[in-house]
Amino acid sequence: MAVLFIILALAGLTLMALRLYTHLAVHQRRVVASWHRLDTLLAQRNGELDQVPRLPGLPASSLDDLHQAIQHQETARRKGDLPTLAVNEQRIRDGWDGLVSQHTDLIQKWSQKPVVGRVQGLDLAINDALAAYNTAVDAAAALRRRPVFALLAGIAGYSRFRPIEPPTRR
Repeated sequence: MAVLFIILALAGLTLMALRLYTHLAVHQRRVVASWHRLDTLLAQRNGELDQVPRLPGLPASSLDDLHQAIQHQETARRKGDLPTLAVNEQRIRDGWDGLVSQHTDLIQKWSQKPVVGRVQGLDLAINDALAAYNTAVDAAAALRRRPVFALLAGIAGYSRFRPIEPPTRR
């Protein structure tokens, strides 16, 4: 009878540990999925901006600054350097907004496709993906603050994720 009780208790503890682990794994997968979404959108938008040609009338220094910020962000994105990614996101948005506000007609006239509208749409999607990523990171961090989940995360080798500070608009 005592052996049966011990077996049932161990089975119950095992099921409870599996349930807790599954809960933790779901949060981790949400963070990873939201990062992949953000990563994809950044790559798409940066690809669009990289294709903006040097047009007569566009200031070369502004376009060079924009392309340099894109390169720095791409490097930071590949390395997972979130603070540098956020800083360069701000530089990209400021540079692009400056170009568009002064040269919209020129960009639209010489462009093969509606770059301005596409970039604006991707920027909105990036804002949403950034918010989703930060929400998922906050939820995973809140879960890991509980001792049982912290222990399970350590045993499972889950890494800690950091939020990305959204770019501030000036």
